[in-house]
Amino acid sequence: MRTETAYTVVPAGKARATVLVLHTWWGLTPVITRVCDTLATLGYVSVAPDLYRGEVATTTEQALALRAGRRRTPVWRQLVAELERARAHAPGEAVGQVGFSMGGHWALWMAARSQPQVPPIAATAVFCAVRAGDVSAGRSAVQLHLAETDPYVTHAGVARTVRGLQAAGREVEVHRYPGTGHWFFDRDRPEEHDPAAAALAWQRTVAFLGRHLAGPGAVSDGPRSPLG
Repeated sequence: MRTETAYTVVPAGKARATVLVLHTWWGLTPVITRVCDTLATLGYVSVAPDLYRGEVATTTEQALALRAGRRRTPVWRQLVAELERARAHAPGEAVGQVGFSMGGHWALWMAARSQPQVPPIAATAVFCAVRAGDVSAGRSAVQLHLAETDPYVTHAGVARTVRGLQAAGREVEVHRYPGTGHWFFDRDRPEEHDPAAAALAWQRTVAFLGRHLAGPGAVSDGPRSPLG
């Protein structure tokens, strides 16, 4: 179901958990909706808040303008509101996140918060983003997927983020993909998309979510992928 403010997919059977999917600065593109569709086939309620309310950027200049645009609602409030609406389809179940670039930055912000401001988050998978700061209030395990060459994510930034998570006792995994650039997962950016790295990163993401949201062996990575 797509509305002005989000894209939500509910699995056919009983939902195992809810996953918040956070888009890049390009907006709510088919890459993001495919991720939601795929997560639903794996048993998750998936919701991708549309921070640009239907607008999608095709150039960096457009993306910067959309990101900087005035909002009716603060970003974090929109994320929480859409997550809570989606959770109604899986009450009492765990919550996870998958964030891409700008969305990864927000996913790490959400993961550092605690109730009542933000629902408790158990697992956060982030593609090509870092965020340092106090994460002691959160409880989320974190998985980072990083490009080898990335003008937006420095090695120092990665180190600060990892140190902060470890100091707070969070479980953290770091995966770096040789020969890749910032948009390696995004098939809509053919100049950087790396199908092999994207497939491996997705396999690791599904396994990570399965461990922390549904228990060992509850969700198979199987042949389902948002990359096809």
